[in-house]
Amino acid sequence: MNREALITGAGGFVGRILHQRLAERGWTVRCCDVHVPPGEPGWFACDVSDSRRVDALMAWCGEKISHVFHLAAITFVPETGRNPYRAFDVNLQGTVLLADAVRRAIPSARLVFIGSAEVYGPPQSLPMDERHPINPTNPYAISKAAADLYCGYLHAAGLLDVVRVRPFNHSGPGQADSFVLSSFARQIARIEAGKVEPILRVGNLDARRDFSHVSDVVRAYEALAVEGVSGEVYNVCSGAAVSIREALALLLDMAAVPIRVEQDAGRMRPVDVPELWGSHEKLTARTGWLPEISFGNLLGDLLEYWRLAERA
Repeated sequence: MNREALITGAGGFVGRILHQRLAERGWTVRCCDVHVPPGEPGWFACDVSDSRRVDALMAWCGEKISHVFHLAAITFVPETGRNPYRAFDVNLQGTVLLADAVRRAIPSARLVFIGSAEVYGPPQSLPMDERHPINPTNPYAISKAAADLYCGYLHAAGLLDVVRVRPFNHSGPGQADSFVLSSFARQIARIEAGKVEPILRVGNLDARRDFSHVSDVVRAYEALAVEGVSGEVYNVCSGAAVSIREALALLLDMAAVPIRVEQDAGRMRPVDVPELWGSHEKLTARTGWLPEISFGNLLGDLLEYWRLAERA
């Protein structure tokens, strides 16, 4: 079967890795993002919160698209707190506009909605599975929860083939340094390169999170696009929690120079759920997917990426 995909947010951290994986596995891939590589074929400039651009995107895609991976979103939680209007424009309105445009223009396509495990909020039980109640506690999570529920409505009403995905934390080479593991890795790389004093600034180190390597995550996205049950929700996670303090200690062990750690109040979140980790049992039962890359290898890949970037 010839599979043709549209990836929204294809220029982002995960979008780039997903694009690469699908192309390597024989998919025909079309990409959209707010900013597109100049002169690159197969890309379309589109802000998903702009209805006219979304309609133009559908016309550009044509009717052969079999799967739409919707990754376009404002994903940095503190940014959504500073500008919730933009977060809701992109994360909620953008999802509604895109899903409705797909329904009208490519009714046979499957929408793979990439949501977030942040929608679960404080855990009532651990590990969190897909039956865990939704209780979002920040503008990012609220916007993603509303979009997730809208996609569920589209399936229930018989309007669109939708699979909803709730990834837990993930990282890897190419992630912006506004995210915690990437921030640590870049700071270490800059210290090693002699660009800054040997002080690593941190926020809350006590939070425990479920981290996956981005390469494992995009494998799950592809598997669910092909094998997921329409209308269902699937967690993507490692199934284990690690504290930010443990992650920092592992990275410091990899550092080539001694580094002092200082807490920075500006890096603390107003609301930070103490512990989040999930179950991927449903995903594994359906597709056979299992995480393949260890947390230690994730940190090593991330640190090496930033070492190369800081030497450039």
